[in-house]
Amino acid sequence: MKESKTRSYRLAKELSQIFVLEGKIDSKLSVSMYHLNQFMDSERSSVWLFQPWNQKLAVFSSLDLEKNEVRIPKSCGVAGWVFVNRKPAIVNDAYEDSRFCREVDDMTGFRTRNLICSPLFDNKDECLGTIQSINKNKGDFTTDDIELLDLAARMVAVAINNSRHYTEILVTSEARRKFIKQISGNVGKLFS
Repeated sequence: MKESKTRSYRLAKELSQIFVLEGKIDSKLSVSMYHLNQFMDSERSSVWLFQPWNQKLAVFSSLDLEKNEVRIPKSCGVAGWVFVNRKPAIVNDAYEDSRFCREVDDMTGFRTRNLICSPLFDNKDECLGTIQSINKNKGDFTTDDIELLDLAARMVAVAINNSRHYTEILVTSEARRKFIKQISGNVGKLFS
């Protein structure tokens, strides 16, 4: 149990240092997926975000796939099951699990042996998507691994929320600036 707490603390420290850095959320998440692989002892980790306009989950951050390169229906695969059911899943034999989406392996040319997946929740308890790690290097994924992934999921969700709020503030601020400039120009015309 102490090892699990130490591992959680180290991951939290590592991710928090990444998320306070300047830069785009895409870059921060890519770096965090690299570190998550190290902590999970897995080959790959990725973030899938829900796209409400097409009702799909799309790869948002992965070290080996481009953003939005792979999209699946929101209820497809283990990621879809986790998204819809809003609870984590451990799958230690992917091709024997009925939830597993073989098409993603076919599209990417990657062979999934096992995976672990957790939902990402925003501050309003809405599910944003999922985070997953694939192919543990030694053995199977465990409940200790799911606790670690849940911690990463909470931190990633906060980072995504903060990025979205920051973008909204920038857009609103720019719109306000343009409005004030337009109004100022129109007021000047009234007195000319």
